[in-house]
Amino acid sequence: MEERLVDIRDASAMETLFDELAMAAWELLRRRDKPTSAAEVARVTHLEFALAQRKLDLLHQHGLAEVLPAKAKRPTPTYRATCKRIGIVLRANDKEDYALWDSYGVRIREAADKLARKQLSLEDSTEAERPRAFYVMPLQLSANEMKELRHRLDELTAFLRMLQERHSGERGADDFACNYRFEMQLQPLAEPVLPQPVVVMRLIDREPSCGLERVDPMTRLSQRERQVAQAIVRGRSRSETADELSLRPGTIATLTKRIYRKLGISNRLELARCFSQPGTASDATLPI
Repeated sequence: MEERLVDIRDASAMETLFDELAMAAWELLRRRDKPTSAAEVARVTHLEFALAQRKLDLLHQHGLAEVLPAKAKRPTPTYRATCKRIGIVLRANDKEDYALWDSYGVRIREAADKLARKQLSLEDSTEAERPRAFYVMPLQLSANEMKELRHRLDELTAFLRMLQERHSGERGADDFACNYRFEMQLQPLAEPVLPQPVVVMRLIDREPSCGLERVDPMTRLSQRERQVAQAIVRGRSRSETADELSLRPGTIATLTKRIYRKLGISNRLELARCFSQPGTASDATLPI
């Protein structure tokens, strides 16, 4: 399963998503992508074994992790993430769901404030070995300049996501701690912080009796438009896409505008979100 959907009305599951230790354990399982024992999770996350076990049991309870029985090569039970991404599902135009999201939004901001308190002071973070960069000044922007700024920020965010995935897996397994946060500045943290997963919000039109589902947005595109969209999500440039599909770069630009218009989006990251929805008719996926 690529993505696990959590109903925003499921209070117990939502509380699990706000459990920093449980989410750190899930992120470790996701990055390793192989059976991992509770003892190993405890060692890497620096948690007591009993506490790590409780968090793994909580993940299993909500379908975010599976338990693999002990074998000859694995003398104790191990755990593995059941999905690569987590999504919170809201029903479109549902006042109750939006009210819940607003309340959870307050907690998200509180968590961000808590993380901000862990960063180094300005004086400490400007030492030569601890660079701190920030940019604050008033600007006058035209509509086109604002569009260009958003495009460049999207590219920067995509680059940071790439770095996040580069450090997944076995690399740095014994150093499982975040040391930077991103908010248009790069600033060292004063103490180690356990990594947290990226959780996205999903909208559905309704809740059928068979479970949660969404219409595949890719069905709105022609076959050629879908090919171009896949190339965009994979990071291909306009000229590379043109060569790959035997088209002119100008045609790729026209098709790209048409794709964005049909899907109601404006940039590459929003397109990647469309491809990351479960049931999407594409093999190209990118996390939010």
